[in-house]
Amino acid sequence: MRSNLTRAVKAGLFFCLALTFYKGFMKLPEVYPVLEPERFYRGQVNDGENSLIMKERHFDFNYQTGKALELRLLEMDALDQTPAPDSLVTRDRVERAIKKTWAKDERNADSLVLAEEKLARARRMQAENWSLGWGVCDPLAPGTGGAK
Repeated sequence: MRSNLTRAVKAGLFFCLALTFYKGFMKLPEVYPVLEPERFYRGQVNDGENSLIMKERHFDFNYQTGKALELRLLEMDALDQTPAPDSLVTRDRVERAIKKTWAKDERNADSLVLAEEKLARARRMQAENWSLGWGVCDPLAPGTGGAK
């Protein structure tokens, strides 16, 4: 009885190890685009699209937040409101929040450009049927010391 249980555990461990090896092997850039190109490229493009969508959302949300803060500041000016110095929303805090959203807008705009580049790169890889290949390095690739 004990040897059957030991064999079953060993077989289970071997199966798990083989499955882990297979999953890891299929993630290699030399293997994945060659054996499952459609799935590989679809994953790359989907990742680029999702990244771009999220960056656009971050940019839009922050931009609208900045506009709302600017509107609040204009309302405070129009109504000639001056909050108490110890209140939660003071003129100084609103002005700093607006400057902060401007800085975030710059960062989010840069992230948006990077996401667009990532998506373009994924689509280009798909169009070219890119694969890392099996060689250690391509002697004709730029920057590898090969032919110039």
